[in-house]
Parts: sequence; C-alpha cells; structure tokens
Amino acid sequence: MKRGHSLRSRMMLAFALFALATAACFSVFSVLFVYSVEDSFFDNLLRQEAAHQQRRWQASGKLAAPLRENVSVHRRPDTFPADLARQLAGPARSGEFFGEQGRHYHVRKVDLGADPAYLVAEVSRDLVVRPRLPFLLGFLGVSTLAILVVTLAVGYWLARRATAPLTRLASLVAAAQPGRLPQRFAQDFPDNEIGALARKLDEAMARIAAFIEREQQFTRDASHELRTPLAVIEGAAQLLAQQPMPAQAADQLQRVRGAAAHMAQTVATLLSLAREELGASVAEPVALLPLVESAVVQFAHLLDGKAVEVSVEVAPGTVVESHRAALAILLSNLVSNAFGHTRQGEIRIYMDGASLVVADSGPGIAPALRERLFEAGAKGEASAGVGLGLSIARRLGARVGIDVAIDSAAGGGTRARLSWADPPLG
Repeated sequence: MKRGHSLRSRMMLAFALFALATAACFSVFSVLFVYSVEDSFFDNLLRQEAAHQQRRWQASGKLAAPLRENVSVHRRPDTFPADLARQLAGPARSGEFFGEQGRHYHVRKVDLGADPAYLVAEVSRDLVVRPRLPFLLGFLGVSTLAILVVTLAVGYWLARRATAPLTRLASLVAAAQPGRLPQRFAQDFPDNEIGALARKLDEAMARIAAFIEREQQFTRDASHELRTPLAVIEGAAQLLAQQPMPAQAADQLQRVRGAAAHMAQTVATLLSLAREELGASVAEPVALLPLVESAVVQFAHLLDGKAVEVSVEVAPGTVVESHRAALAILLSNLVSNAFGHTRQGEIRIYMDGASLVVADSGPGIAPALRERLFEAGAKGEASAGVGLGLSIARRLGARVGIDVAIDSAAGGGTRARLSWADPPLG
C-alpha cells in the first residue's frame, strides 16, 4: 500500500501555497501600481504641455516654449532625438520608449489642425520606480518570506489542533484487538465531523464485539459439547478393537477411530482459536522431541497394516520458544495427515534450520489443489475430512507466530513445515 502524506502535512501545504499565491499576486499588483502611478504622472505632465501649446497656437499661430526643460516640441519625427527616431521609422505615434544610455522618452501627439506637433519628454532624471526596483523587489521578497513563515506557523498550529482528535481516533482504532475492542469512546470527541466519524466507529465496534462474542461462545459451547461423544466413540472403538472380528469389520473400525481422532483434533483446534488468552499468552521454552513423540504415538493406529517406516530425527535437547498447546495441536495435525495419507514407504520428521519438517512418501497433493490448500473446504479426493484442518492450522499458527507451509513434489511425497522466527536451541 502506497503511503501518502499526512492530513496535517497537506493542510500545511495548502496554507503555504495560499500564502505564496497571495504574496505573488500582491507583489505583481504593487509593481504594476507604482509603474501606473509613475506613467500617470508623465502623462499628466504632457497633457498640461499639450494644452499650453494648443492655447498658444490658437492665439498666435505659433508654438510656445515648453513649460519644462526636459520637454521638447517637434513638427516632424525626423527632428526627434536620434535614438528615439530610430525606433519610429514609420509614422510617429504616442507612447513610452526606451532610449540609449539610460534615456527614457514619453511622446504625445498635439492636435494643431492639419499639421500636428509632437511633444517629447526625456524623463530619465524623473524616474522613481526603475532606480528603486531592486530595493522594491527585495522588500517584496523579504515580505513574502515573512508571510510564508507566519502562515506556516499558524497553519501548523491550526492543522495540529484540527487533526489531534482524528489522530487520537486513529490510534485508538489501530490499537484495538479482536478480543478487546474499544467501546463507548465517541463521547470523548468533539461534536463535529470527527465526532460523527467516532460515533459511527463506536457503533461498528459494538456490533463487531457482539458478533465476536457470539461466535466465540458458539465455538466454545460446540467444542465442549462435542468432546463427550467423541470420547465415548474413541473408548468404544478401543474396546471393540480388543475383540476378535472379521478383517472387513476391523478395517471399518479403524476408519471410525481415525475419523474420531481427526474430529477430536479439530475440536481442540477450534477451542484454542476461540480462547482469547492463546494469542495473548507469552511463548515459553518447549522441548520439541517429547511433543513429536507424543503425536507419533497418538496417531500410530493410522499406520496399522501399512508398510510404512517412521523416523524421528530431532535431537533430544532441541528447544523452541513457542506456545506449547498450539504447537502440540499443529504437530498433531501434520503428523495425522502424513500417517493417514501414506500407504507405504517412509515418513521422516526432522529439523531443517529453524523449521520442523514432516515429510512423507505418500501420493502428494494434486496440482489443482496446491494453490488453495489452506482455503476452507479444500481437500483431496481421498480425504475423509471436510477440508478445514489445514485452514484452521494456518490460522492457529498465525495467531502464535508459527508459519505453516506445505509443498509437494511432482512425483509424489509431501513436506509440511513449521517455522519459527528464531532458530531452535540444542
């Protein structure tokens, strides 16, 4: 999942962009304003000079001396200053022109009838904005920087204050555990959009907590109620196995015992998943060999009548940091699967680095089943179960930090692997 910028950072960025845009607009407006004021001053100067010349022309038919020494009167454009005349190669026109060596001209046409005159004002000594433009731009730059700093400080304060309840709500939800969901926390949040979100989350948490409680209660009750009939079935099957009976009946009895053992194992796993204290309990040093031997003895009846050799290659001093009950259930699941599906050959239980491997020489796993092996309901054609064992085993392993992996060779044989983050001792 791609990680984006926080809401607080985006709010501060919005404040900064707004401040920069406002400062830029203000700076452009300021520069245009001072230029406009300066140009208006020169235009007004030439307007006064044009009125003065028109009055004299109407009175005497002659042009008057300019009112200001930096203004000159011309009847033809070719008498303009040389650097200005080069810019007006065609008909003369009014406007503002830049000359050479810092000279600056303003030209205005004076209507004297059939033959107009032209006023040329060289205003380089009267310019105010151009000589002070570096200072003006520097001042605007410093002002923009100051505005940006103040805006970021205010934006940070506002963003932190605005997002503090949302951050607290996110932390509350992130710290929630399936068995300990927070409830009735919406009253601690302000009555705004965040408070509305908190109320909806509070309602959702209450519904989820009620659902989890119902599911856990059902699982506990079902697991508890199933233990008694399973014990009765196992006891009766053991008594029957001690009595002489036809081979076909013995085979059927063996299937009953295997199914009962699988059911007892599934019930124990479900009960462990339903207990909240399993995930919260602390791992402890567990001697691995006794658990392996116990699982082998427990499901040894599944190998009756089969030409299968079992070898356990686990050193007596091998110790893992794990949850004892969960590890026993996982071992029982993998060992019973290996014993039940192997008709002949060998079953090896050995250590491979930080993993315990249960390898068998059975028929292997069909290619179509390998990708969805840990899905609920996935099982092979020869399986007598309902396809829940491995799905539950992986969930149980994830709960206690044990990785469960299954791989199968193309020519047959399956390797089930239990892995820990830390290598076993011994």
